[in-house]
Amino acid sequence: MPVDVPDRSSGGGTAAADRLLRMFAWFIAIGYMCYLLLVAPAIVGQAGLTASWWTPTAAVMIFGSCIALGLSASFCDKQEMKRVAAVNALLYLGAVALWFPAWNGSVAPQDESLWFSFFPGVASFAAAVAWRPPWAFLHMVCAVLLAQVADHTVRDAPFTQSFVPDVAFGIVFCTLFLAAAVVGLGTGRMLDETVAATHEAAATSAALEARNVERERFDALVHDRVMSTFLAVARRAPDDSVVPQAARALAELDDLRRREDDEPLMDAGMVVSRLRAAATEADEEIAFCPSVSREAETAGFPAEPVRVAAAALAEAVRNSVRHAGPDAARSVTAEVRQGRLDVHVVDDGCGFEPRDVAEDRLGVSVSICARMKQLAGGTAEVRSVPGAGTAVHLSWREQRS
Repeated sequence: MPVDVPDRSSGGGTAAADRLLRMFAWFIAIGYMCYLLLVAPAIVGQAGLTASWWTPTAAVMIFGSCIALGLSASFCDKQEMKRVAAVNALLYLGAVALWFPAWNGSVAPQDESLWFSFFPGVASFAAAVAWRPPWAFLHMVCAVLLAQVADHTVRDAPFTQSFVPDVAFGIVFCTLFLAAAVVGLGTGRMLDETVAATHEAAATSAALEARNVERERFDALVHDRVMSTFLAVARRAPDDSVVPQAARALAELDDLRRREDDEPLMDAGMVVSRLRAAATEADEEIAFCPSVSREAETAGFPAEPVRVAAAALAEAVRNSVRHAGPDAARSVTAEVRQGRLDVHVVDDGCGFEPRDVAEDRLGVSVSICARMKQLAGGTAEVRSVPGAGTAVHLSWREQRS
């Protein structure tokens, strides 16, 4: 079962926020359906209070749009789902507003409430999915006021009797749940921002590590070549030894100054050695099985794909050592073909459920999958089954223009 790495190429992941948004949309749809079952007798019983067209129209506007919201949470993208949620929130207000011209003047018992006054907060949940929190709270106040005005208008009692307490109770009651919904949705956005920041920090750390490696190479070159050449000149060494030494120093400086695209190609033997060193660095006892095709023996490989694949291989082996269990056996198979590399890391350890891997687990998402996918022609796939081991496949294909 492959591990999916969230796509954050558009600037910050939205996986957690999207999941919470869809969860709330389903919660709203289910809430409407539960209220429909509860108020169905009241819908039928109160149909005589209004013109014949209002009850079926209001039921379709409110409950029909909630069904559409539930479907959009399963089959539509986030923006379409938010538009459906906005329609549902507005249709509730529209249905309640239409009650006033549809009312035929009949009165209801004092202790009986209109069926739509039981769930104004659910419509405001839809508003929270569609709009920013201030607009959702404004929708909630309007929904409660409209429902309570209609409720007190139709009762066989003075309008002002208990109106203010009922409005205050409705607003406070709905505010508690609406605030929880707003905080929950905000938590999803905050989690996504934190994960994105963590990934950016990991990438920055990797870049810093690469710069440190280059700096160490430069320091070694300055010490071993440049300073020794200057020292030889200061000691007035013979020209026939100083000149070649200076030439080698200049050649190595030129080589260090080259861009990565201009780096010398690596032969198949160097590729295998680099991959073997990466694997054994993490586990000295790991079984390493290279396979080099005949055409690859004379081919050259760019240094960048080999470096990236070796780094991802080392992380995959380290993950296996840490998590596969003390008795797990692991092996690496490296297939070197002309214009392609395939590296398989396999263990027979305890395995895991890929869908349960948290997004902030950088070993899998950043150091293995994202690292390979950022490489032109690179891919990574992690397959694992609880109790049946783990397999990591790292692949690179040369991109021909």
